[in-house]
Amino acid sequence: MIPSSRDEQKKEAFRLFEDGRYIESGQLCTIILESGKDSAIEVLAATNLYYMGKTDDAEVFFRDLEKKMPDSSYVHSYLAKVLEARGDEGAIAEYATAVHLDPSNQDALRSYAEYLLAHKDYRAALPVFKRLVQLGKKPADVKHLMQALLGIGEAHEALSTHAELGSGMAPGHEYIDALVNTGNFRAAAESANRIYKETRDPAVLRKYLSALSRYDVQASLVAYSNHIHNEPDCELLFDYALLLQANGNYTEALDAAQLLIECSRRPVYRLLECDLLAATAGIEGDGEKRALAAYELLIRDELGTKNDLDLLRTIISRYRQFLKTSVPTDEAIRRFLGIVSQDVNVASLLETALLYEDAGDAAEARSWYYRAYRAAFLTGGLSYAQFLDAHGEGRECEKVMLYILSNVKKSADLSRVAAVIVDRHSTMHRLKRLMEQLIVRLEARRATLDSEGLELLAMAFFIAGTNAHEEQDYAGCKYYCLSGMDVMPAHTRAISLEDFLSLIRTCKEKSVADRPIMNVPQVKKRAAASQPTQVITDQLGLTEQEAKILEFIRMHRTANEMELRKVLGTRRVVGIVNRLIQKAAAQGLLLIAKKGVGEEGEAYEYTGT
Repeated sequence: MIPSSRDEQKKEAFRLFEDGRYIESGQLCTIILESGKDSAIEVLAATNLYYMGKTDDAEVFFRDLEKKMPDSSYVHSYLAKVLEARGDEGAIAEYATAVHLDPSNQDALRSYAEYLLAHKDYRAALPVFKRLVQLGKKPADVKHLMQALLGIGEAHEALSTHAELGSGMAPGHEYIDALVNTGNFRAAAESANRIYKETRDPAVLRKYLSALSRYDVQASLVAYSNHIHNEPDCELLFDYALLLQANGNYTEALDAAQLLIECSRRPVYRLLECDLLAATAGIEGDGEKRALAAYELLIRDELGTKNDLDLLRTIISRYRQFLKTSVPTDEAIRRFLGIVSQDVNVASLLETALLYEDAGDAAEARSWYYRAYRAAFLTGGLSYAQFLDAHGEGRECEKVMLYILSNVKKSADLSRVAAVIVDRHSTMHRLKRLMEQLIVRLEARRATLDSEGLELLAMAFFIAGTNAHEEQDYAGCKYYCLSGMDVMPAHTRAISLEDFLSLIRTCKEKSVADRPIMNVPQVKKRAAASQPTQVITDQLGLTEQEAKILEFIRMHRTANEMELRKVLGTRRVVGIVNRLIQKAAAQGLLLIAKKGVGEEGEAYEYTGT
C-alpha cells in the first residue's frame, strides 16, 4: 500500500532504492513527480533508471538535471557513470567535473579513479587515488594506488606505499609486481610462492615462476615442468615455451609449443610454433618447408576470419621476415603475393608495401601504401604519410595527414595521429598548416583527452612556440608556452616544464619590447598595408636578391625553393628568405609565411596585401 502523504512517499522511494528495489522506487518517483516538481526525487528517478540498466533514459534525465543543477557533483558523477556504461568517452569529462565540484565526494572520486585505471591512464589516476587514501585508507584504494604507481614506473614508491599504508593488508599482485620492478626477484618469487600456497591462484603461480626464472633459469625450468605435469594449464605452458625460446632451447620449446596447440589452437600459440619452426629450420632437412607451410596455413586461416587485424599483421610480418632470410627475393615476392596480397585488408596491404620497400622498390611500395590508405584511412593513411615524409614528399604528406586529422572521431585516434605528427624523427611537425590544425583539433577535444593526449597537446604547443620563436614572434611564443604548461599532465615522459620555461626565458631576453600576453586578446599581426614593392624595399632596406624574392612571391602568391633558385641563380635561397622575413618582422610586418617542406624544398606564401 502506497503511503498517502508526499513526505512518506519520498521516504518510501528512498528506502526502496536503498534496498535495491529500483523498479518499485522508480514507479513511486513517477507518482510523486505527478503531483509537483522535486529536485531530490528527480535525481532519485534518474539514478533508478541507471541501476535498472536503462542508460538512454537515464542520460536524458541527467542531462536535464545538469542544466538545472550545474554545480551538483552527484549529478555529474552519475551522468559520467551512464556515459561510461554506454562506452561514451565523454565520461571522463563528467567525472573530472564531479570531483572538481566536490573533492570530498568519495563515490565520484572512486568511480573516476577506477575509470582511469581501467583505461590504463595511470598518470591521471595517481592523484585521485592519493586523495582517496588520504580520506579513507581502504585496502582496495591502497592496492589501486600501488597499481597507479607501478603504471608510471614508480615501483620503489609503490613498495613504500605498501609499507606505510598497507598495515594488516595481505601482500597481493601489486606487491609482487613492485618487487619484480625493483629487481628484487628472489623476494618476489618467495612472496608469490607463499601467496600461491595459500590461494592456489594460477595468476600468482605464473608470477612466481616468472620471478624465479629471472635469477635461476634452471630451477624455474624444472619448476615449470613439474607444475605443467601436475596441473596442465595453457598459459603456464605458453610461458614455459617462451622461456625455453628466450634461452635458445628451440627444440624443447617447439615440443612445448606443439603440446600447447593440442591444448588450444589460439593464433598466438600457433604463431609461436611458426617462429620456432623457423628458428630450427636448419636442423632438419625439411625444416624450411615445414616453417613456410605453418606460416602460410596460419595466414590463410586468419585471413578467413580477420578477428584481429593487429595480430594478423604481426603474423604476416614474421612470415615476411622469414621469407627474406630463407628464399631468394623473386621467390619471396611471388609466394608473398600469392598468399597475402590477394586479400584487400589493411594488414596485408601494409605488409606488401614493406615487402617492396625491403626489396628497394620504392615506387611499388608507394603504390601499396596508397592502397592501404584507401582501405583504412587511419591505419593505412598514417603509414602512407610516414612513407611520403621519409621520401621527401612533404606536400602530399601534409594533404594526407590533414584529411586524416579532419576525419578521426575518437580522442584515442586523435592522439594516435598527434603522436605521428609530433614525432621528432619525422619532419611533419615543420608543416605549419598541419600543426595549426592539430592544435585546433586537440584543443576542441581537451576535456576528453587522457594524459597521453594532453602531453601530445603540450608538445604541439611547444613546437608551435619554437616555430614562433624562429619567426621572432616572441609574444606568440610566450602564449604557446603558457598554453602548453597549462595542459601538460603532472607526470610527463617526453617534455618538461623546464623546456617551456627555457623558451620563455629566451623570448624575454630577445624581445626589444617585451609585451604582456596575459588577459590580452590574441590577434594575428596585421598584414602589411598595400604598398608598392619599391616602397617596401626601401623601408626594409632589402638587398637586390631579397627584393627579387619579394617581388616574385608577391606576384605568384606562392613559391617554392626550387623556383626561387632559378630566379636568383643561386642555391642559397633559404638563408636569403629567412633574412627577408626577419627584416619584415622587425618592422612589425608579416609579408612571407613558410608553409612547410615539399618535393621542391621549402614552400612560401605571400601574406601581405
